[in-house]
Amino acid sequence: MEFLPVQTLGRLYVEFVACRSSIFPAGPVIANCYVGTTPYRLALVGLGRIGAVHFRNINANPRLELRYVIDVNAEKFAALAPTSKYVADFESIANDAELDGVVVCTPTGDHRRIILAALRAKKAVFCEKPISLNLEELDECYAESVKQNTPLLCGYQRRSDPSFFKLKQSCDSGDIGQVQIVKTMSRDNPVPTIAYLKISGGIFHDCGSHDIDLCRWITGEDPVEVFAAASCFNPEIKAIDDFDTIIVTLKFPSGKIGSIDLSRKAAYGYDQRIEVLGDKGMLQANNRQPTSVILFTESGALSDPNCYSFPQRYEHGYAIELDHFADILAGKTQPQLSHDDARKISIIADAAEESARSGKAVQIVYTPSKF
Repeated sequence: MEFLPVQTLGRLYVEFVACRSSIFPAGPVIANCYVGTTPYRLALVGLGRIGAVHFRNINANPRLELRYVIDVNAEKFAALAPTSKYVADFESIANDAELDGVVVCTPTGDHRRIILAALRAKKAVFCEKPISLNLEELDECYAESVKQNTPLLCGYQRRSDPSFFKLKQSCDSGDIGQVQIVKTMSRDNPVPTIAYLKISGGIFHDCGSHDIDLCRWITGEDPVEVFAAASCFNPEIKAIDDFDTIIVTLKFPSGKIGSIDLSRKAAYGYDQRIEVLGDKGMLQANNRQPTSVILFTESGALSDPNCYSFPQRYEHGYAIELDHFADILAGKTQPQLSHDDARKISIIADAAEESARSGKAVQIVYTPSKF
C-alpha cells in the first residue's frame, strides 16, 4: 500500500476543484466556501485498497478532518496523519459527539455491523459498494438510515468521473438523439489477489455492479432481461468457482440494449471505456493516460500506457464523490445513489450471475423491500 506524501495533497485538491468546477456549475462557489469553515470530522474504517484512496482524499480536502482511523494494523500509519487517532474497532468511538461521519472501506462482510452502529449513533455513513451482498441486509441498512434520519451514501465513483459525467449530460441533452446502445468495457489491472477475490462477492458484484450502475444511469431505465456468457482462464480463480471473463447483455423496456465487457486481466493497463450509440450520433469516453505526450519517430508513434489501476484512473472521481459526501453532511444535497439504485444494482448482478451459471436468459424481477 502506498500513500502520497503530505506536501502532494494540496496539489491534488487544486486538481480536484478544477475538475469539479468543470462539471458542476456550483463548483467555484462551493470551493470559495471551503476557506474558514469548520471541517467535518470523519472516521475512516479500513485501510485496504480503497481505504488508502479515501485516506489520501480526506487529508487533501479542507472541508474534512480525519479524526480516527480504524484498522487492526493501523499503528504503522500514525506518522501520515498525526492529528488522527488510531483505534482497533469502530464501536469504541461511535458515540464521540464531535464525530460527524464515517467512511466504511472494510471487507463487505463487515459493512452491516459498522453501518448500523454508525447510523444508530447518528453518524452519516459513506460506505464503499456494495452495502451488502445480501439484499435483506442492504434493505435493513437503508431502513435504519430512514429511522435515524441520518444519510447513507453507497459509493459508486464512476458517476463522479468527469468524462462519464459529461457523457451522461450529453445523452440527457439529446446530443446524439435517442439512445439505442450503451456499451461499457471494464478490464482489471493488475489481477486482484485470490485472498481478495474470495471475499469480493464474485465478479458480477465486485466489477459488474459498476457497469450495471452506469447502464441504468445513462439509459434512465431498469433492464427487464439479462443474458451473460462467462468463462474463466485463470486456474486459481476457477478454483474458487468464480469467472474472469464475461459479456453481459441487458434489454431495457424501451428497446435500448446494454452490453458489458468484463475481464480480470488487461495486460496493457487498466481499461475503462464507454460508447453510446444514438440515432443522431455516438459518444465515447476513452481511457486516461498519465500524460498526453505522443512520441513520433520513423518507427511509429509511442504514447503512455493506460493508467495502472483504479486509484489512478478514477482519482478525480473518488475526490469528487467524497466532496459530495461533504455536501450531504452540510445538508446541501441528498445521496446521488439511492436505496432503490443500490438494491436494483444488486438484483441485476444476481440475475446476471444466474444467467451465466444456467446458460439461459433471465427475466429480472425487482422484489420490494421487506422494510
